[in-house]
Amino acid sequence: MNHSDTSHTLTPPRIDSRREVARSRLFAVEALELTFSNGATRSFERLKSGGHGAVMIVAMPDPDHVLMIREYAAGPEQYVLTLPKGLIDPGEDPVTAANRELMEECGYGAHNIEPLAELSLAPN
Repeated sequence: MNHSDTSHTLTPPRIDSRREVARSRLFAVEALELTFSNGATRSFERLKSGGHGAVMIVAMPDPDHVLMIREYAAGPEQYVLTLPKGLIDPGEDPVTAANRELMEECGYGAHNIEPLAELSLAPN
């Protein structure tokens, strides 16, 4: 099947109900009850941001280098190299948050910040 074929339009399922089933400091889990156009029903759970979002910065002080930080990662339970990142504070826009995190974690401020992409933790 060619996924770029736009000769037919898929009808999105009807959301019959949604409710928050869990919350942490960083995330919320939302349960959805869906009914598809063929009558099939499904229950889905998805991660949602529990706050104002987060930013990750690809900081390039020159065309040949990217700034990285070494921080403890709870998943692999060790220190790893990673891009600077952090939560967006209430009232902050993503660009301001990115520059603040870059200054806090790397000691650099940016003259120019260009948003590259917006991602979802769990699009499905």
